[in-house]
Amino acid sequence: MAETLVTLAFLSALGMLISPLFEKGKWLASITAVCCGLSFVQIPFDRIQESGGSALVIILSMGALIQYQISKGVAQKYLNGMGGCITLLILLAMYPEDGIGESINEYSTISNLQEFLKSVIIGLLLAQLLTNSLSFDNKISIFMLITIIALQLGANIFDGEQLSVIITAAILIGYMPYLENKINDKIGTGQGRSVALGISTLIGIIFIFGLTYASITGVERIGDGNGAVAVSLWLTLGITVFGLFGMLLPLLGFDNHPRPEAWGWRIGLAISPMLLTIQTDLASHVILGVMLALVVSVSSPLVLESKSTKAA
Repeated sequence: MAETLVTLAFLSALGMLISPLFEKGKWLASITAVCCGLSFVQIPFDRIQESGGSALVIILSMGALIQYQISKGVAQKYLNGMGGCITLLILLAMYPEDGIGESINEYSTISNLQEFLKSVIIGLLLAQLLTNSLSFDNKISIFMLITIIALQLGANIFDGEQLSVIITAAILIGYMPYLENKINDKIGTGQGRSVALGISTLIGIIFIFGLTYASITGVERIGDGNGAVAVSLWLTLGITVFGLFGMLLPLLGFDNHPRPEAWGWRIGLAISPMLLTIQTDLASHVILGVMLALVVSVSSPLVLESKSTKAA
């Protein structure tokens, strides 16, 4: 029964992902959360120590908060789409294909409760980062930053594994509006917006390739020869494709930004590392290049657009 519920959660998350194309889907997040919650209560509590059990709790708490935000009127299409994408990636990355098996280790009740609490916090953090990307709140952002630091010190969440890449990408999405708000107050109706978008995109791609190559060369099985160049090109191509698809987001109604195509490019870049986790364990090596490409994209209107006048 537990595996059936996980399958239903997967299908519901898929529905969340494609729901921006339609007007329905208000309660999909709650369906996903309930399915994961019911699946978790049917397995022994110590399975929280395994990646599959932790994934169920993360999705449960993330889906619950996303549903709460949607019920308050916060952008349903955006939260459903992004939340569905992250849910699918967590299930694909963390939930075993053969289901959660028997545990060979014994854990104390305190240890299980600590792991459960960590999973709940991660799920709430992911959901709040998505909300923060819509409306940046300084106080909540500081609290989340403290939480992230505490999780790293206490649980080493940035260990290079797939979940750490997903969390890092969500952080980029959640804190990107901080830079955007700083820049948007200084730009107006500058000329040459298309040229600026093209140049900043090209510079970003160059940064991504160069820094990915520099990071990949430290991987022993790849080295610093032609293999590193080929892998870096492959990773850069994947990121670029996701970024270009992001530029199409304004066609779905996400156009309430001063530079909607540039915003879509940044969203595509920010989410690309977590999408790459489906195919490779090298996704963490692209993060620094993606971060610099985001900075270039955000700041480019100030530098590359001509006769830019300050917005009233």
